[in-house]
Amino acid sequence: MRLPRGVFSCCVLAITIAAQGCGADHEAGGHGDHDEAPVPAGPPVDASELTPAEDKNPDPNVVEIDLEAREAMKTFGTSPPTPVWTYNGVTPAPLVDTKVGDRLVVHFKNSLPEPTTIHWHGIRLPAAMDGTLAMQSPIPPGGTFTYEFTLKDAGLFWFHPHMRSDIQVQKGLYGALRVRGANEPAADVERLLVLDDIKLDKDGRVAEYLDDHSLMMGREGNTLLVNGIANARVSVEPGALLRLRIVNVANGRFFNLRIPDRKLRVIGTDGGLIPKPYDVDTLLMSPGERYDVMFVANAEPGSEIPLITEPYERGHESGLRPPAEVGRFKVGTGPVLTAKPLPTAFPDIPRLPDGPVDFPIRLNEKLIDGQVMFTINDAVHPNIPVITTKNGDVRVLEVTNESDMDHPFHLHGFFFQVLATNGVALPPEALVNKDTITIPAKQSLKLVARFDEPGSWMYHCHILEHGEHGMMGELRVE
Repeated sequence: MRLPRGVFSCCVLAITIAAQGCGADHEAGGHGDHDEAPVPAGPPVDASELTPAEDKNPDPNVVEIDLEAREAMKTFGTSPPTPVWTYNGVTPAPLVDTKVGDRLVVHFKNSLPEPTTIHWHGIRLPAAMDGTLAMQSPIPPGGTFTYEFTLKDAGLFWFHPHMRSDIQVQKGLYGALRVRGANEPAADVERLLVLDDIKLDKDGRVAEYLDDHSLMMGREGNTLLVNGIANARVSVEPGALLRLRIVNVANGRFFNLRIPDRKLRVIGTDGGLIPKPYDVDTLLMSPGERYDVMFVANAEPGSEIPLITEPYERGHESGLRPPAEVGRFKVGTGPVLTAKPLPTAFPDIPRLPDGPVDFPIRLNEKLIDGQVMFTINDAVHPNIPVITTKNGDVRVLEVTNESDMDHPFHLHGFFFQVLATNGVALPPEALVNKDTITIPAKQSLKLVARFDEPGSWMYHCHILEHGEHGMMGELRVE
């Protein structure tokens, strides 16, 4: 499926086709500190599987795990060992595997030298479990907290701190949560890809200091990672129909993914499977987004298929940076499979009603006391007036990006649907549920959501440096 270029391809890049010619991603190289050379990758390393979380509960409908945030050491490529922050000693965290309807119980302990929380990105859950300071006190060093909630939706979600998140996530605190539905699409092979980058200095440490350019663009690393591994290889059988569940956990990097000479069939996004799958040549993923895609590994046994991130112009000449290899799919040497057919349709998503704008949200940046700050409606967090609505209400938000660069907009606790871009209504086949979406520079998106869980919820730019420097607001459901 190809949507009208003027309506969707360059306007709602996070939902639809990352249309050719719309620009390109920011890879190693560019301006300022981004000119430094990538860390040498070293030999190829298998990244096919994440460490599984250990379920301590025998009840098939309860997943109960222990999760400890603690310091550790990790080697990225040929760089010296790096001090990292981990969950249970690994980064990414152990994969939490569940199904719709499960009760998830997470006994969390903070063994870090500073307070933290866990935010469950994309999960519809009680506000007290969302891990933000609007509803939860910081968990101090040595402190514990139990997160407990029921998983309502199938899809790929992730978790990370919501305190000093620009530093804590960059140091390694993030993990994936997969929720399987009752009728998952058939595939020969399924792989989960956690995409990240890390900025290492010459002695292997994560550099905490950010210059003005890094603050403006968001931290972009000099080492690209798949499942925490540089120069990653992901195994697949020849001829197999491969399902990729992908999450971008990077602080500021947009991944504009391409597999040479192949199209990707998009079958799902943040809110799970979509009614009308569509094919793309490139797939743009802003920080925080998830996509579910398929392709056939029609390659010679023993060969490798590269996964490339192409340039993308998200502002400040970032599109001038060269392409980069994220990793490779390693094709096995076994018999060539006859791939299962690609899916063409999934159940419809209930459409939320259109209406007048209830909450206008304007994103911008400005200098305050000589420091770049990122604003919502000309104010910075925590001085942005709280939006309030009644429990169960359907409300329309219009998010306008007045700045010269793209901002990924994330809403906690609820899915939204896109009604229009720049005042142009989207076609019915574009209907999907999202919680994170790119608002391109100088453009606006009209969104609608049903606010059916009481409490205080955050919305913010998911370039973590932007959220931590003012571009974060609060929405209260009463």
